[in-house]
Amino acid sequence: MARTNSYKEHQTPWQIVHQRAPNVRPQIVALPPVYLDDLFACMPNYAPAGGHDVVPWPSRPRRLATLWLTTSLHAFCHAYLTLLTPLYLALQKGFDLPGVAGATLLVSAQGVAFCLGSLPVGLLADRVSRKRLLAIGLLLNGLAFAALSRADSYWMAVACLFAAGLAGSFYHPTALGLLVALADGRPGKFIGVAGMGAAVGFFVGPTFGGFRAEAAGWRAPCLELGLLGAAWAVVYELVARDAPVEGRQAAGRPRKPPRAYLRSVLWYFGLVSLVFAMRDFGATGVGTLSSLFLQKAHEYRLGPTGLFLGLMCLSSLLANPLFGSLSDGAHRLRWLGGLLLAASLAAAAIPWMPRALVLVALVAYGIPVMASYAVGEAALAESVPDEVRGTMFGGFLTVAGVIGNIAPWAMGRLSDALGTEATHVSAYGPVYAGLAALLALSTLGVPVLNWVRTREVLQQFERPEQERGSASPS
Repeated sequence: MARTNSYKEHQTPWQIVHQRAPNVRPQIVALPPVYLDDLFACMPNYAPAGGHDVVPWPSRPRRLATLWLTTSLHAFCHAYLTLLTPLYLALQKGFDLPGVAGATLLVSAQGVAFCLGSLPVGLLADRVSRKRLLAIGLLLNGLAFAALSRADSYWMAVACLFAAGLAGSFYHPTALGLLVALADGRPGKFIGVAGMGAAVGFFVGPTFGGFRAEAAGWRAPCLELGLLGAAWAVVYELVARDAPVEGRQAAGRPRKPPRAYLRSVLWYFGLVSLVFAMRDFGATGVGTLSSLFLQKAHEYRLGPTGLFLGLMCLSSLLANPLFGSLSDGAHRLRWLGGLLLAASLAAAAIPWMPRALVLVALVAYGIPVMASYAVGEAALAESVPDEVRGTMFGGFLTVAGVIGNIAPWAMGRLSDALGTEATHVSAYGPVYAGLAALLALSTLGVPVLNWVRTREVLQQFERPEQERGSASPS
């Protein structure tokens, strides 16, 4: 460490290290040597219990493979969430329910469980292998849907879907942290690519569910998609790789953010969650209402209804990575606000379009509303450090998602209340207008989120430790 190097302007190794990391301590030279080639060969999972392990950063091919595999998990996650969306009337008939609200309650139970599990999963995602959590979640989700296909009572179906929702909650808080860590400074691009998986899932779920149920009953798609997801979870576990979590100390423990930071951000993240809950309620409500609207007012069969709902979201296959990449930079929140306003206008127009143009209206709505999730998740991820990213995003999903997933049941109740009017197109106009208003009001979350992103306490957290009072090397 004391020998000068003529190729480095006659500096010693210690001088070079100290230039790049002024807060590094001289004791670093006493650490035992680690052979990186051996570590790359065995690629250990990143969950050190202690010591001074040096964790290899996944190579670019590995990172891209993990990105696309995680994108496929996103597709399964949303395929399971939307599989039953065109099947409300079939479920009502299959379980001999008095109204469609009982069928929509099944999807609400799944969605509420999906969000209730987000906070504890977020806490886990900040402490254990994110890759393994994702694989376990998909495995349990698939098995829950396979069990649903054998449910012989309504309440057993509720239990299966609640379990599926809890398993599905493993994805978002876990994948968000993994993708941001893999993104190497461009989270919008990686989250946008992963958002393509959501678009595929939103298309495959209702389309496959509708046509398969029309041919073989509603149980067939649940069994087949469930078993496929369980098998794919094994593939993900074997091929995907974890990324090191930023800021882990040598002892393998995450840094603790200042208490002032946690107090401030918890309060304002709670407010952001409540505001964006209006977006989630409006977006989920439009999906459920459109299923009932197409079948009751326009008399579409199960298959075409599922296809229309799937195409509504498939359009975002390109929109998500496009808007995710465009929003990388200083104007991400402006993009988010604009997308929410565009989705609001498109949602209000759906019931007033002629039957031949309903699909056009649904696609025009699907592009901005789906892209708003990719852009919004990137903005949320950038608002907090990696050490608490899973926890904060899990809390956000718990609040906003639970409120948003009440929407399917609420739309079912409204449909039952309409009675015979539910077959008239004009009866849906005020309901769509109300949901569009919620989407527009959710733009109020943009200035609040901007305040969180520019907090002085966040800057304090990101400063070197010596600026926060630790001793510097001498």
